[in-house]
Amino acid sequence: MKRIVTLLLAAAMVLGAGAAHAVDVKVKGSFNFVYMFTDNAGFQENGDNGREDDNFNVKQRVRTQVNFIASEYLQGVVMFEIGDSYWGRNTDGNGKFKRGNGGALDTDGINIETKHAYLDFLIPDTDVSVRMGLQYLSLPMGTGYCNPVFGADVAGIVTSYKFNDMFALTAFWARPFDQFKNDSDYGSGDHSYDDEMDMFGLVAPITGDGWSVTPWFVYANVGSASGYYEYIANYQDRYSSSTTFGADQNDRTNAWWLGGAFNVSMFDPLTFGLDVMYGSIDGNDISVGSANFDDLRTRGWFLAANIDYKLDWGVPGLFGWWSSGDDADDVADNKYGRIPVVGIDDGFAPTSFGGPGSIYGYDTAVSETMVGTWGIGIQIADMSFVENLTHTLRVSYYRGTNDEDLIGTGANGDGPLYLSGEAVYMTSKDDAWEVNFDHQYQIYENLSTYLELGYIHLNMDEDWGDDYKDDNAWRAQIGFVYKF
Repeated sequence: MKRIVTLLLAAAMVLGAGAAHAVDVKVKGSFNFVYMFTDNAGFQENGDNGREDDNFNVKQRVRTQVNFIASEYLQGVVMFEIGDSYWGRNTDGNGKFKRGNGGALDTDGINIETKHAYLDFLIPDTDVSVRMGLQYLSLPMGTGYCNPVFGADVAGIVTSYKFNDMFALTAFWARPFDQFKNDSDYGSGDHSYDDEMDMFGLVAPITGDGWSVTPWFVYANVGSASGYYEYIANYQDRYSSSTTFGADQNDRTNAWWLGGAFNVSMFDPLTFGLDVMYGSIDGNDISVGSANFDDLRTRGWFLAANIDYKLDWGVPGLFGWWSSGDDADDVADNKYGRIPVVGIDDGFAPTSFGGPGSIYGYDTAVSETMVGTWGIGIQIADMSFVENLTHTLRVSYYRGTNDEDLIGTGANGDGPLYLSGEAVYMTSKDDAWEVNFDHQYQIYENLSTYLELGYIHLNMDEDWGDDYKDDNAWRAQIGFVYKF
């Protein structure tokens, strides 16, 4: 595969040699396949609504990244993705092709994505680096997990400068949303100047001998018609495709986040990580279906910590997190107590079944961010007793931090407003136990296989009625990863 792609790119460069200077081309990527067995992963099995899970699915994904390297100071990067393709699936049931298709007979579907397309260069006669275009951008995390507020592919410009071995600074502008290209997309009216969301951020890592502190700050100007509210808001009926969203036009609001990532390794093999962050958005009037949310506001805290001790045969560790939740009295006024989320391609991943910590496959059964919960866990990671074979055993407990008075009622009597990434809305009366036992074997230098086993005992208050079923959830999946 690598040789074929390289030959094709080389041929293209030869044909264009009269108009451009030659560049070095490097190709890398991955093939992912996973066979997923689940039971009650949606916590709705045997419910009165008659919903049953698909207990077996297969999906695959191919990513190819090409670097066009002019010099050590300049390169262009593109990455393409085919998938995720679910085997046997081509349409949404209504004859319409969409993402995740292309796995049915004839394997036709809309499943090729542009993941990255950016320039990397140094400003001449300086040490200031610039990355411009479609790229992956994430806020820092000292615990090593992905940031629950922002970690996603996005369009933007990132500049970085290293003052010395101790101090550096990164500044970025990103535009995650720009809903309409001109007024005509609205049908009538002059509203296109309220259809963007722009983010501006500063990250200032400070690195010492065996420790690091990384403060960061993000400000966003959010247009009411930008599409951001549609992205973050999920309504009580998680399985409905007919929910509609709307927001007052000609209106903008401000949002900001402040955080710090801390890491201590001076006591190696004992290491410690800590993350603290706060976010706030005072929003617009929006509607979700038939419900209206006047002056929607959400603001809150998120903390996470872990401690690990590296041994010759594995890495025992403790981890935990706490996120503020909603108060029933505030929710009555459309004020929410959870930290607002911007973009989460990966998500906060302390677990591999309830959270998004799987190598590739079914995960996020409970939440992609763990916003509105607290939890604690113990694990032994990277255990190895046989060459090329590793194991991770993890046990965790988590509970909601949202007000128990929101059970079955929530805003406007229609159920609590979900934020992006939440599959289960947990209150202080709802909890869960999760066990992960994951294995990985290196078959060849470039090919590995893995087996991920997961179990969740979800205990939701009976007043939720048929929203959730407390039957245990199980998952077993076998995957293969080829990296080139």
